[in-house]
Amino acid sequence: MSHRQDAAVSTEPEQNQDDFQKELIELFGQEAQEWLVQIHAALIELESLPDSDRHTQLIDAVVRGITSLGGSAATVSLPDVERATFALLPFIETIKDRTTATTQDFSTVREHFRIVIGSVKVATGITLDIDPLPEVAASPEPVLEFLPLLNALHQLQDELAAPGGVSRSLIPQVLQRLEHEARIGTGQIQAAKYQELLVSIHHTDAQYLGSLRQDLPGIALHLSRLRAGGLAVLASDTGFDASIQLVAGLQDIAKQTNATPLVTFLTGLQSFLTLLVQRRIDIAADRLQSVETRILAVASMVEEWMADGQKELDMMSRLVPST
Repeated sequence: MSHRQDAAVSTEPEQNQDDFQKELIELFGQEAQEWLVQIHAALIELESLPDSDRHTQLIDAVVRGITSLGGSAATVSLPDVERATFALLPFIETIKDRTTATTQDFSTVREHFRIVIGSVKVATGITLDIDPLPEVAASPEPVLEFLPLLNALHQLQDELAAPGGVSRSLIPQVLQRLEHEARIGTGQIQAAKYQELLVSIHHTDAQYLGSLRQDLPGIALHLSRLRAGGLAVLASDTGFDASIQLVAGLQDIAKQTNATPLVTFLTGLQSFLTLLVQRRIDIAADRLQSVETRILAVASMVEEWMADGQKELDMMSRLVPST
């Protein structure tokens, strides 16, 4: 065999390998286009500030698209695309919480998404059906007139107070803060400041309710021990004295959360525990179990109130006109 024939044989596998890689990249380009279109559409909808459930669905869709695109790029040996794609994930984290995501956060996501699109174009040579997300022109900070906003909140409060509505509301706290701002301000409030106020009140409320949810089961546990061990338990279980002090503190927390039914319940619970500890009264086991059950039921109710608070926050947030 001649030297020329040897060269032809040696380069044939390399040619086949190159052709195979080109086919892989072509297939990758087709898939990448679909993922980029999906991510693009989801990011645009996210910037329109959808409700909390839809926001979560869109974030999940974006993350799935990114991981699929990055993983596929790694499979076909396109490290530049892989790196650019996975580098977008930390910036998606900044917009996961719709109540704290800022215009700058979305702008940064757009910037890095353009880098991903560019890397795919360079690697595959395809022409995408989408363009990079456009930059949003800077606009004046939107402001809200206090009177229409307060009226809208009062109307929402009336709607929620109707039969079948929520059993506890954050709106009175928001109204109180806004009315104070109205008295000392200029008749307007920046939309961003209003949103920050909502988030602050909800965050504080969730902390208070979290304390209630965490501490109430422990009080029920002390009653369970008393039911099992009788009055002798009172002499050895120092937790009862601590529970009385804890209930007093929880009453203050309940007042802060506008939870009037809970304040009433905790007041009665404090009296019941004080009677047990100070007078050593023998309470029937079924009566103790009834109180235990009620405490645990209230702890479960706290979970519902936390969920209601998030829904109410979303409703109050949507009172701000979209820009």
